[in-house]
Amino acid sequence: MHTDGRPTLPLIVLAGSDRRPGTLPEDVQGLHSLSGYKGVDIEISGRALIDILLERLVESALFEPLYVAGPRQVYGETCGPAQVIDTDGSFGENIEAAITAATRDCPGRSLAITACDILPEVGELHRLFEDYYSNAPLDFWFPMILAPEGRQELGASAWKPEYRIAPRRGAGPRASLPGHVVVADPEAVRLPLVYSSFNLAYRSRNRPVLYRLWLILSHIFGGLLLQDLRHLLGLRLPTITLTVVVHSILLGVHLGKGTSTSEELAYRLRNIFVRYRHRRRYPERRGRLPLLEGLSLAKDIDTVEEAEEMVREME
Repeated sequence: MHTDGRPTLPLIVLAGSDRRPGTLPEDVQGLHSLSGYKGVDIEISGRALIDILLERLVESALFEPLYVAGPRQVYGETCGPAQVIDTDGSFGENIEAAITAATRDCPGRSLAITACDILPEVGELHRLFEDYYSNAPLDFWFPMILAPEGRQELGASAWKPEYRIAPRRGAGPRASLPGHVVVADPEAVRLPLVYSSFNLAYRSRNRPVLYRLWLILSHIFGGLLLQDLRHLLGLRLPTITLTVVVHSILLGVHLGKGTSTSEELAYRLRNIFVRYRHRRRYPERRGRLPLLEGLSLAKDIDTVEEAEEMVREME
């Protein structure tokens, strides 16, 4: 329980290996992608990045219990205050192993998930999660971080692709970056679809939106049809393929054009990833994709230059 009486959230830190350096946008020159176990490979004043991250998560008092999803041969049985979930597969496989273990320990609770290559400021965590608690219960919560007007404020992260999203209908779109934390109710979402699509999305990170959409849909289409066949044999309406494909295309088009509001994007994501039976049972529930301040959660470390900049700033 948090000090203000709110329940804490179980939190998973994804800390597997980037076996291959991520692909940078074609117009980015002079930067070098990182690979490996960034949580331990990056050190600040002799301390592993993962240790500093966990220290800040404990200080925030927002999360309990803590898990690190990565290989035990790298992180040990425990990693500071966190239990280690032994996994070293693809991004989707690591998420699956982590959610399976955390839901077994914490049944019926929403889970928070973050990455091992960020260093969020405690104050920014508190401000962001005030939005979550003010709107809970939610099927999912994924904050987008407002980008500064001057890209130079992002330093070595100025190259990161941004998304233009309107905070509300009638308002102008704002440049934003993904916040590297998500909260979701695992009982509400289509977990197999999450694992496969997130794995593909991670493989194609930093690529154009429409390319990523095509890649994901082309790989998951057969699985969607198979699921609809099972529904048909079980005398249920076979609507998953149509629902996921239509809302995915509209999501990609609006993101690509910068013509959607955060509420509309959350509506599309809820139709894609939240099970129909859950949406029918809880029609008042929503997903939330708020535009918030919190730059430290947007500056994940993808390149050597970003790692070097973080080390300089922290030492």
